[in-house]
Amino acid sequence: MHSLDSFQHFTDFLLSQGDTILSSPINGELWKVRGVFLEFCKEDTYHTPTTYTDFIDYLRLFQTLSGGSLHFSTNLSHALTSTISRPRLIWINFTTIKILHYRLRGLAPPKKQPARRKEAKSLLDFISQKASTPTVELGQVTRLTVEVMTDFLHKVTARTSLGRERAKLRTFKVPFPQVCSDSKHALQLANSGLNKREYISSSKQLASEYIVHQRIQQARNALSAETYQCSLGKIHFLPILYNHTDVNLGDCSYLDTCHKMRTCRYLHYFTLNPLKSESAMKMVEKDLDYTIGQCFSESFRSITPPQWINCDVRSLPFGILGKFAVIISDPAWDIHMSLPYGTCKDDELLELPMHELQDEGIIMLWVTGRSIEIGRRALRKWGYQISDEMIWIKLNQLKRTIVTGRTGHWLNHSKEHLLVGLKGDPRWLNLRVDTDVVVSSTRETSRKPDEFYDIIERLVGPHARKLEIFGRAHNTRPGWLTIGNQLQGVSLHEPEVKYNYEMYISQNPN
Repeated sequence: MHSLDSFQHFTDFLLSQGDTILSSPINGELWKVRGVFLEFCKEDTYHTPTTYTDFIDYLRLFQTLSGGSLHFSTNLSHALTSTISRPRLIWINFTTIKILHYRLRGLAPPKKQPARRKEAKSLLDFISQKASTPTVELGQVTRLTVEVMTDFLHKVTARTSLGRERAKLRTFKVPFPQVCSDSKHALQLANSGLNKREYISSSKQLASEYIVHQRIQQARNALSAETYQCSLGKIHFLPILYNHTDVNLGDCSYLDTCHKMRTCRYLHYFTLNPLKSESAMKMVEKDLDYTIGQCFSESFRSITPPQWINCDVRSLPFGILGKFAVIISDPAWDIHMSLPYGTCKDDELLELPMHELQDEGIIMLWVTGRSIEIGRRALRKWGYQISDEMIWIKLNQLKRTIVTGRTGHWLNHSKEHLLVGLKGDPRWLNLRVDTDVVVSSTRETSRKPDEFYDIIERLVGPHARKLEIFGRAHNTRPGWLTIGNQLQGVSLHEPEVKYNYEMYISQNPN
C-alpha cells in the first residue's frame, strides 16, 4: 500500500519529465514510463513501485488522488489484460499536478501578481495602455493536443452565449395550444357556437371567434364539462355543414382558402382558437445586463413607427432611402401563371440598384421552385455572398403539412425558400440564436409568417434600419420601411427620408 509521501517523487517526475515521456521515443508507453521513473528515483527507491503490476496499481491510486489528471488512450485496466491495445499516456494536466505537488508538501500554491498598470489621467490614456503579456515560445508548446485545440475552436463564444440568453429572456413566448382530436367535441361546439342562418351571408368566417365563444359560454349548461373545458385550452375545427355539403366527399383540398365555399360540396371548417388570457397577452420586459452588440441608447430610444411608400420599385431611386442593416424582398416572380397580382420580370429584378441600399449587412430573398437559381444569380450580381438558406414548411388550416391544394403551379409546394446573402463583414450580427426552419400556417396569398420578422429583429437588433421591398399592407410593422405598389399612400417618420422623398416628388411630379 502506498502512502501520500510516495507520490511526491511522482509529481516531481511528471513536472520535470512530462514533456519527455509524452514525446518520442517513449510516446507515453507505460513500461517505458516506469523505467524512466525508476531511473529518476534511483537515489530513493523505498517509495517506488517494484513490479509492472505494482506500477499500474500505483497509477490508479494517483488518478484517484489527482482527480484524473492523466489521460490514457484506453482504460487503464487493459494494461494487465491486453497485449495488443495497451493504454498509453497521451496527455497530462500540468495545472492539476502542480497544485497537488504543493498540497503534498503542505504548501499553498504561489499566487501570480497581475501586472500593474500605470495610473491613467484620462480615459484615452487608460484604453491606450498596452497590456504586458509574457512572450510564449511556440517551440515549447507541446501540451496542447489536437483534441484540446479542436474543442477550443468549436467552443461557443461568450458573445453567442449572451445573445442566446438575451433572446430567451426577452422574446415573448406565445403558447402553442394543442389541437383537440375528439370529433365529438367539435360537433357539440359547432351546434352551440355556429348559427346556420349565417352560412348564406358569409363565405369564410361565419362570425368572430369571440362571438362564437360567447355563444358557447351561454350554452355551457348543454355541454359536458369536459367539452367546455377543452374549448378553453385547445384548438377545435368546427365543421360547417351547408345544405349542399356532402360529408361523404371528405375535406376540401383548399379548406379555408377555397374561393367557392358557398357552392363547394366538400367539408369546410371554422377554426376556434382558445381565448387568450390577459396575463398571457402581457409581455414582461426584463432589464438585462446583456448589452454586447447593442446601441448604447437602446434603453431610452423608441422604435420607429411603421413606414411605407406606395411606388413602382423599378423606378424609385433607392439612394433617397439611405442605408439599411437588413433587406427582405418578396418579388412577384413571373411563373407564366394567372395570378391576382402583377409579376416582375427576371431582368427587371437583376437591374435593381441594390448597392445603393447597403454597404454592409444581410439580404433575404424569397424564391419559388423555378426562381431559386435566378435568385442566387441576382444575389451574386448585387455583390452578396450566399451564406445560408431558410425554409418555411407550410401548414394548412388543420395544422397538417400541405400535400394538396392551391400551393404551386406544376407541383404542390409544401415549402418555400428564403435565400440569405451576406455583404461585407457585419460582426454586429447576433449569430446562432435561431433555427433555419419555420413551420407555420398559410394565410392570404403571398403572405409570409411573422416568425421570420422576429428572427430578423433578433439577428440585427430592434433599432437597426430594416427595409422590405415588394411589400404589401400586411407587411408594415414598427421599425420597418416597406416599399411596393400594393400599399396605400405614403407614411414616413424619419426626417431625412421624408425630406429626400418630398424633394424627389417635387422634381418628378408624374
